[in-house]
Amino acid sequence: MLVRLWSPVFKIDGQARKPIEFRPGLNLVEGGDEAENSIGKSTVLEIIDFVYGGKRFLSSDAVRLSQAVGHHAIYFTIRLNGVDFHYSRDTSRPDLVQPYIDKGWKTPAGQALGIDEYMDQLYFAYGLKPLDASFRDLVGRFCRVDASDLSVLDHPLSAAPKEPAHKGATALLRLFNLYKEIEDTQEALKTAQNEKKLLESMAKSGFSQYISITKKSERKEAEQRLQSAKTELAQHKIKVDLDLFEERDQAEAEQQRLRAQLRPIETSINTFRGRLAAVNATLNGQTRLTTEDLEHFYEYFPNANRELLETVEMYHNKLVGIMQEQLLEQRQLYETAIASLKAQMSRLMRSIHALGESVELDDEVYQESGELVASIRQYEQQIEMYDKTQEIEERRKQLKAELEQAIPLKLNKLAAALNAKMREFNDALYPNERRRPPLLSFKLGRNAVTYTFDHNGDTGAGAKSKNLLILDLAVLHLTPLPLLIHDSALIKQIAHFPVRHLLDLYEQTRNLGSQAGEPKQVFFSFDATKKYGEEALGSVAEARVIRLGEGSHALYGFTWNVEEEGTHE
Repeated sequence: MLVRLWSPVFKIDGQARKPIEFRPGLNLVEGGDEAENSIGKSTVLEIIDFVYGGKRFLSSDAVRLSQAVGHHAIYFTIRLNGVDFHYSRDTSRPDLVQPYIDKGWKTPAGQALGIDEYMDQLYFAYGLKPLDASFRDLVGRFCRVDASDLSVLDHPLSAAPKEPAHKGATALLRLFNLYKEIEDTQEALKTAQNEKKLLESMAKSGFSQYISITKKSERKEAEQRLQSAKTELAQHKIKVDLDLFEERDQAEAEQQRLRAQLRPIETSINTFRGRLAAVNATLNGQTRLTTEDLEHFYEYFPNANRELLETVEMYHNKLVGIMQEQLLEQRQLYETAIASLKAQMSRLMRSIHALGESVELDDEVYQESGELVASIRQYEQQIEMYDKTQEIEERRKQLKAELEQAIPLKLNKLAAALNAKMREFNDALYPNERRRPPLLSFKLGRNAVTYTFDHNGDTGAGAKSKNLLILDLAVLHLTPLPLLIHDSALIKQIAHFPVRHLLDLYEQTRNLGSQAGEPKQVFFSFDATKKYGEEALGSVAEARVIRLGEGSHALYGFTWNVEEEGTHE
């Protein structure tokens, strides 16, 4: 809640005014008994609106006119969840808000905040974040700070006279946390409609063989073809499996036969290798006895016939020399035989390996390339896409039914709650007679929700103004809206009697709690108090936060609509 407000240019009798202290519930800015103009009542409300992020004060006479005050700073304190936050906002740089660490606004607390950052702080502190709208869009519509707001009496939710009705309805629905549900449902329905339309167009155009079923009967036919193809594929797999088994059995038998042929070849190779080794040893002299060998022999057998042994060895060596050509031919013969046998073995091994690889088949070989598998996939895709289309259609119907039935029911329930609260307040303003209250209703269109505000047979200026005020009060009571700002221009056409009771309704708002953990507030400008009777005098005195008058008792200590002597020609 707003706690204090001050500016060094606020004056009274030539002296600086003390900070304006605010309270829960009604905070009344009182003017003179003669309803004097241009003394600052509306300006105070514009400044409060400025505190809450508004811009209308920037174009006010006080800031705009050269003979008035010009640019100046506004200092204020806002209490949120029991903690006071001190700020200032200057009209010369309205996009910045300066925080302070002390209640006297003497010591800045770091750099100034951007206006958006400051508004975000209020947005979160007042618990409005879940409502998915800006602080000003929600709150600004109920800050009615001057007579220009009379132009929206027939469209009281509008932020400006020409704003479309759906924007005001949207803001109100957001305050009741209902709009997101409607928006999500509308978006979901739009998505479902687009998806269904796309699938149906593709099916009819024939662009895809997988999206071609549009009727239930066609789906049934595709299901039958699918089952038939699956049965044929199963039979085909059985046949392939049997063929593979026979082929594998034959291959294994052939492998055994070939391996049997390998064994004699291996034996022959080993035999020829042994003979080749002997020939090579003979040719290399590895079988000859040397003199050294014989000497070692004689050491162990001293009685051996040396002459006979040496004669035998001599003849052996001569024989090798004589047979060398035959030995070389024999070696060539053995090497050729071994090479031929190895070639035979190599051919047999390749044949054995080939038989092993030729039977290593699985389902993927014939499934991925088979026409049956392609057909099965096509039928499955067609059925799946048809089912997807039907699922989308079912969701579309549900969403459409929700928009046409469930959501209108919720809108009617919301309108009934608002109308009941407005009737309650209307009865409080006229306790001695039955006056018709205004009626608010919603209409759900294809793309947006709109509203109508029916004055219920009484279209007089006073009735319209009264109806706007009690609508605002109803919204304050039923939503997280933290405050109202009402200018005295709104009550000028209303009779004195209901206005006295309006003050009581304003005061009752002190019992309402905002989402920031503080009481809600109403800021109201009021003048000519005596005309409203003794009852009004007491209410005004209790709720008054500042009293303004002409001249030195105006908000800034002077009025700029009075021409001083000697200034005219």
